[in-house]
Amino acid sequence: MNQLADSFILRQALPKRSRHALSMVTTMSSLALAQMQTSKTSLRTYRLKCHLMSRFFDLNKACTADEAKLGREVNEPVAFVRRYLRQAVLKDRIEIIGQEIWPKTGLVRDHREWFCKAGQFIQERESAFGFQTAYPSIGFAGDFSGFVLKHAPAATLTHVCILLALWEAKIVFRRSELTARDLASRLGLCKSTLSTAIMGLVTSEQLLARADPNDDRIVLLSLRLDKAWVQEQQDLIRSYLQKLSVHSSALG
Repeated sequence: MNQLADSFILRQALPKRSRHALSMVTTMSSLALAQMQTSKTSLRTYRLKCHLMSRFFDLNKACTADEAKLGREVNEPVAFVRRYLRQAVLKDRIEIIGQEIWPKTGLVRDHREWFCKAGQFIQERESAFGFQTAYPSIGFAGDFSGFVLKHAPAATLTHVCILLALWEAKIVFRRSELTARDLASRLGLCKSTLSTAIMGLVTSEQLLARADPNDDRIVLLSLRLDKAWVQEQQDLIRSYLQKLSVHSSALG
């Protein structure tokens, strides 16, 4: 799955634990979490950012500046989209030319560094976009966030990172359960933030928590695979990984 064309390079990448595509997305999301406030709106903002960045860096295309259309694409009110775009323009992150949104140099530079830290394969481009990811990982992160928001509108990016880490454990490392300590180590989260988020995921029936039979002081966490909304997450991940496998085969 990681056998990509030679033109795609991994520049000074320091991926955590694995170069598996799902691991890279998990790391990318955890790095984003470190830069964002974990408020109730942070996951909505992250999803909107993923939508724009996937256009810029997954596809190397400008994004529509039509706020109503953009709102429909990310299932957000126009006012929410307008507020984010205005802030991004003021911070010199994007520019709006006619009916299109384009990335500014600082945004390209920062995301190149960010993706390389996450272990993302990229190809340099002589264009306003600067580089292109080898496969649509940013778009997948946004779609996964959308699935979580669909079931739990108050979810945060912390919740998404925990779920991705558990999916990574299950799919990449064949581990069905993790402890809070495992998650804290993987995601770089403090105990209080992690505990609150885990409680929210258990309450929304996305996680199952049980005492370790060998040490009742330890809680084992696993995904609720019996729930339809968790199955939807699994189907999305399978589709994503299957597309990568086909893409890699086409590249030889």
